[in-house]
Amino acid sequence: MKTLRQSFNARGVYVFVMTPFKTTTDQHGRYQVDLNGVEKNIAHFASIPGEKTMVICGGSGEFANLSPAEVRDIALAAVAGARRRCKIVSGIGHTDKIAAKMAQAAQEAGCDGVLVMPHDPVVKKGDGAIWKRHQLIAKSITIGMLPFRAPRQTLSIDLVKRFAKMPRVVAIKEESGAVDWVRSGRRITKNAVPFITGGGENMVPYYYLAGAVGFTTGMANLTLAQSIALHEAAISNRWPLTMELRDYFEPLTEARRNLSNAMLKGGLEMMGLAGGPIRSNGKRLTPSERRSVRRLLKQSNIL
Repeated sequence: MKTLRQSFNARGVYVFVMTPFKTTTDQHGRYQVDLNGVEKNIAHFASIPGEKTMVICGGSGEFANLSPAEVRDIALAAVAGARRRCKIVSGIGHTDKIAAKMAQAAQEAGCDGVLVMPHDPVVKKGDGAIWKRHQLIAKSITIGMLPFRAPRQTLSIDLVKRFAKMPRVVAIKEESGAVDWVRSGRRITKNAVPFITGGGENMVPYYYLAGAVGFTTGMANLTLAQSIALHEAAISNRWPLTMELRDYFEPLTEARRNLSNAMLKGGLEMMGLAGGPIRSNGKRLTPSERRSVRRLLKQSNIL
């Protein structure tokens, strides 16, 4: 019988899906989540062949500006759109108890796993508190769990060794920028737990050479087919092709650096998908920015 880690199969592209919002607001003056847009976008992503996982309500999905109830509703819409054609992982967070309840809601919605977002009050208490948090969440679900190593929560090697022995942990997400740490983690755990890494497409060759089996990306909201091609080249050690594909993403990465996630939401709209404003500040592309992004997407054969 396969273990949960084996059946989850962490390889592939992890799309940090944009949360689409309507231009209308609720009684609190916040832009409303576009649930139909969530389902439509996920259905589009799920139709693209290749190893992929949709991560909803992550950092790029504006987790910090979503309520637990909205995260649950987005999970339901995402699962409906995927129709089991790809895995769905939901971000969860806040206090330990709320995070555990959010994990249960994600499981009930049909998600395949949860990404445990760092919570600063817990991080400040150190390894013991972080371990206790993940134990509580693991006991509340039967689906997979992904701890998150980030600049604000740099998981120690001791914690990683403990996570590697936790059956519920299907992968560890590394986004602190420490390429060599991935190699150390793989070596010390004897390759027992998969690592997926951040940094987008530009960092894929280096992280995969160190032992990563998947990567997280916001850019793949627009470039999923190309991102999957990059993953396939790197996972099969075709390094010249990997570097060639990596270089393709440089202009796109630079545009996103300048325009932030408004670029991705605007690009989704140009592709006939749902985008909308950034919830926290209402940011959308200006007409001149939109023309610039459209030109870049056409040059990159995305439109």
